[in-house]
Order: sequence, then C-alpha cells, then structure tokens
Amino acid sequence: MRKPQVLFITGHLPYPPISGGRRRELELLTRLAPDHDLHVLAISKTFAEDSENASALSTLARVDVVPALPPPERIGGRRPWQVMRHRSPRAAALVAASSADVVHIEGFYLMQHLPARSTAPVLLVEQNVEYALWRQRARQSGTPAAWAEYRLTRRWEEAAWQAASRCAAVTEDDRRVMERTLGRGSVAVIPDGVDLPPASYVRSPPGLERDGRELVVFVGNFAYEPNVDAALHLARDIFPRVAASRPDARLLLVGNAPPEAVRALASDTVTVTGRVPDVRPFLSAATVVVCPLRIGGGVKLKMLEALCMRKAIVSTGVGLQGLGPGAAGAVARADDAVQFATAVERVLGDPAERQRLEAAAGALAARLPTWNEAAELLAAEYEELSGGRSADLPA
Repeated sequence: MRKPQVLFITGHLPYPPISGGRRRELELLTRLAPDHDLHVLAISKTFAEDSENASALSTLARVDVVPALPPPERIGGRRPWQVMRHRSPRAAALVAASSADVVHIEGFYLMQHLPARSTAPVLLVEQNVEYALWRQRARQSGTPAAWAEYRLTRRWEEAAWQAASRCAAVTEDDRRVMERTLGRGSVAVIPDGVDLPPASYVRSPPGLERDGRELVVFVGNFAYEPNVDAALHLARDIFPRVAASRPDARLLLVGNAPPEAVRALASDTVTVTGRVPDVRPFLSAATVVVCPLRIGGGVKLKMLEALCMRKAIVSTGVGLQGLGPGAAGAVARADDAVQFATAVERVLGDPAERQRLEAAAGALAARLPTWNEAAELLAAEYEELSGGRSADLPA
C-alpha cells in the first residue's frame, strides 16, 4: 500500500533538538516516518550547520536544507519581520515542484513559499500565535515600532490561517484565539508530548562541580530572543535578591547559543553552559527549576521536561501557558522580580514545600499527552486532508 507523501516545511532543521521547536518536530517525525513518505524542507538561518547535520535525518525522511535570505536589520517594513527572515527563492521552487499529498507548514511565515494556488491540501501548524508575542513585546517596550509590527503580523498571520486548508495549534488557548478568526471547531490541537523518565533518573551534569550548593536552573535556547530576555531579567533583577538571602545558591543558565550579553553574566555564582548534549542531567541536579519568561506563547517544552523530571518549579504566567488549570497547584507562580525571588527563596529554604511541588509536578506530568498520542493526532489530520481540498493563497 502506498504511503501518504507529506512535504514538511520548517524554519530550521529538526536536528539536533537544541530548541523546543526542533525537539517537537523530531519527536513527531520519528513516529510518523514508518507510515508516511516524508520530505523535510528546512529553510535555514544557520545553513552551514544544518547542511552538515541533515544526514542525521536520512532514515526518517528525504531532507532538503535551503538558505534563508539575510534578514532585515530591524523591524519595520511592508512585510512582517518573521516573514522577511524566512525568505528563500530555492524553497519556493522546491515546493512548486512537489507532488506531495499533504503540505505541512510549521509557522504562518512559511506560507509565502506556496504557489498562488496549492494543488495539495495545506496543514498550517502554529507553535505560537506570533502576533501575540509581538503584542507582549510592544507592551513591554512601549515603542511605536513594536506596536506597528504587532498589527502587521496579526494581519498577515490571520490571512495565512484563512488561506490554509486546515490549521492546528499546540495548546487549547491558542486554538481558541485562532477560532475567533476561523470559526468554532475549525482548528485542531496537536500538543507537545512527554516521555516520563524513570523515577530514579539521576546523572551528573558534565563539567558541573558538585559542591553541595543549591542549584537554580533555567533551560533555554538562547538563539531565541524571549529566552535571552528571561536570562537577563533572571540574572540582573531576580537572582541577586535570592543570593542575598541564600549565599550558597548558584544559578545555571543552560542551553544553546548564548549571545555575548548572556555569556557576560557568568561569575562565581552564575554558570553559562552553552549547548549541552542533554538538558536532563541539569534538570535532575536542580534544587529548583525556574522559568522567568516575560514573552512567549504556546507551551514551553522546558516546562514539560521539568515536570517530567519531577522538579520544584517557579514560573511566570507566560511560562505556564498551555499547561491547563492543573498547573496552578504544581508550579509556584510569580510575575514580578520581587515575587519571583521570594518564591525561589521559599522553595530553597522549605524542604516540605519543595517536596510538595515535586510530587505535584510528577502527578501533572503523568496526565500530559505522550509523543505517541501527539503523532497519532497529526497522522489523523494527514489522513483526513489527503483526499481533501486545496488552499487558495493570496498572490
């Protein structure tokens, strides 16, 4: 029996899984590969590295990595910045030549590569509602340029939703936002999944001196601007308050591509690891895991991983997005620097509270969808679309 042919268009190579988006895509592709003929088209902003790594996916899919054109230096223009930073004439040519049964697009800004009328049905999956992130940035900065980018992104993003044959979100919250434009019942949810490690999972983080100090751990892909903002906010505004009352505390900033501003935070009490092969040893070693995000959407894979590691967590409301009402009892929430520092101090200084949060995190993780369940939902969307309608796209 012929396998359905799926053209999977993404803004990065899903390997190595150094970000939440890459990890999500790799987990789904791994599970879809046995029953689908997959063609991954990665429109890369790190072309040399992604080209070198493309062979790692060769057992799952045919892979093409094409370079994105250089992005504009700043926001402001006739097209959204996310659209401009993912331009690729080579990608458009490959899409036009495709004979796929279904075109899967990860992010509205990649819809620009489809021909004016797609002959295959188009599934547009939004890991975040991007205009909501720009609204958060605008509220934080207050600049006219950020507000203009929010309005422009919203107009283009909503038009992309309407052009697709079918849309999907990662969370129920984002589904409701999208359905305000598309109508009730028109958006699927393909969640992020979890894989629970053994309860006894403990590994020593490589290169980390185990000196008995309390470890406050933040995990993030620092090539992503909201994680940089969170790290700077944490190290400058929050952790000094914690260290004043807990002098043995140590802050670990763990993740890919820290820019100079983040690397400069390193000190006797702050460690910046850079890319690590596996974040789980650092989560396992943490006394408390923190998520001080001020900008974000969707669900944060760093939060899912910390819950699965049964860790005590302190997070902003942005970090809790997508986790549902059960997160309220499993994660300590704080939204300004003073409250956040106080919550971290309380978790560090109260073993009973820490153990309560750890138990609640494990209980919540056990109720979350698995990667297998998420892949089954995505496969069902492919099946429904493969005999369906085409998308009418704006010229």
